[in-house]
This record gives sequence, structure tokens and C-alpha cells, in this order.
Amino acid sequence: MEKMTITQVAGILAFLVALIGSIEYLCIRIKRWLKHALKDEIEPLKERINDLELTSDKNFLVRFLSDVEQNNVIDEVEEERFYETNRRYHELGGNSYIDHKVEKLKKEGKL
Repeated sequence: MEKMTITQVAGILAFLVALIGSIEYLCIRIKRWLKHALKDEIEPLKERINDLELTSDKNFLVRFLSDVEQNNVIDEVEEERFYETNRRYHELGGNSYIDHKVEKLKKEGKL
């Protein structure tokens, strides 16, 4: 086996440092590119998910309020879920017709 000189060791180390630096640079660039490329795909998905959640929340709220209005028995877990869902419904931009129904039922002492 040949003896390695300090110059050869330094050359190998320089090569490894350059290789690792290049790989790191490529990883950063690829990550940035993917983030930018997927941003256009993620935003519409977020909007669709929010729309689905809003619709689901609205369905639950309407059903719950109808049960309350008809004097059906509502347990405390259902009522807690109502308040959680109502809060999220408003965060997602839900409209006020649910609020009007809630206020009406509160005035009647049903909620």
C-alpha cells in the first residue's frame, strides 16, 4: 500500500467538504422549489377542506338546534359539542342565521 502524503489527505478532505456542501446546497434548493411548487396545490385544498368543515358544522348545528327547538333531550356532551362546533363555525366565516336561531332559543329558555 502506498503512503499518503499530507497534500493527498488535504485534497481528499477538500473534495469531501465540497461534496457535502454541494449536497447540502442541492437539498436546500430542492426543498425551496418543492415548497413553492406545492403552495399552488395546497391553498385550494385548504379552501376545500374549510368549505367541507363549514358545511359539516352547519349541518350539525342545524340538527342540534332543531332537536332543542323540538324539546328533545340534549345531554351535556352534546351541548358542549354544540358550543365547540359553533365557535369553529364562526372562525370559518359562518353566517348569522345560526346566531339568530341560538338567540331565539336562549330567549325561550330552551338553550
